[in-house]
Amino acid sequence: MTKEIIVGTAHSKTPGVTKGELKIGESPDGNAINAPVVIVQGASDGPVVWLHGCVHGNEYCGTYIIHEFLGTLDPARLKGTVVAIPVLNVTAFQKKLRMSPFEGYNGGDLNRQFPGDKGGTLTQQMAYALYQPLKKYADVLIDFHTALTPDVRWALFPKGTGKVAETSEKIARAFGYRDTLPTPDTLLAGSAMMTAARDGIASFIVECGGKVRAFTDESVTDAAERLNNALRALEMLEGDVTDYGALNYFSSFEWVTAKQGGLFERFVQCGDTVEEGTEIGRYFDMHGNERGKATAPKAGIVLAIHPGPIMASGETLIHIGLEPKQVRA
Repeated sequence: MTKEIIVGTAHSKTPGVTKGELKIGESPDGNAINAPVVIVQGASDGPVVWLHGCVHGNEYCGTYIIHEFLGTLDPARLKGTVVAIPVLNVTAFQKKLRMSPFEGYNGGDLNRQFPGDKGGTLTQQMAYALYQPLKKYADVLIDFHTALTPDVRWALFPKGTGKVAETSEKIARAFGYRDTLPTPDTLLAGSAMMTAARDGIASFIVECGGKVRAFTDESVTDAAERLNNALRALEMLEGDVTDYGALNYFSSFEWVTAKQGGLFERFVQCGDTVEEGTEIGRYFDMHGNERGKATAPKAGIVLAIHPGPIMASGETLIHIGLEPKQVRA
């Protein structure tokens, strides 16, 4: 038995690939803002996995990963359905911005506005338009994001007990990014992941590469294969599930902003372990004179770091995963 799935103009009720658009808002000239929708329905019944990218408009790596992954799917070999929205925050995507250029309120961060508000700001309306079909159909949500540099590779899933947490962790292990946060419910309020988890939907966030073109073709291909591995773990695709080894679970994370500006040279890479006080970079002025050292405020794993070459005071300096602990299945 296959199921009928309707997301905007994409209407799928038989095995195959269906494409359409989902209206998520209107621009200042009154025209519809439409997000692309792809539904791949398998030949037999199974879970519905929902994928979306570019919740933050300039995080393009997720779009490429979704496209690469969809190119590998054969409906005849698929059990269940994949619903994909490769580009969600369309107006931000067009302008190479994190947030919509038409959003003037509430900060405009789409990943803090779920489940949305039909009568709210543009960003809240976008969240509402997306979340209604997601909540109706999805058994699993996989949400793609990026940070600052090509070497970003970490992930998050909602921490807890019960089936949602169990399935979310299964996906995290099958995706296999070493550095992973079992996210407590006190973090990321309003994110699609945490909202979906509260509504009984297993959820997972991938952080891969950096914004705009700060990602590699190899990271895209690798992430697409890891998605296939997640579907094998969910028994939606046949084949052995690859074991990527032990994961580093950390307790929380900390964003640190720069206390000064200047030319910035980083000394650490994503995935490196740092101690409190580890020198992570140096600042120079426009004459080339050294102006100061940047140090890690706490011990942990580097999840993201400013790439340089220039930095203003107050910009994101480093993102650290705290208290990493190696965990095997």
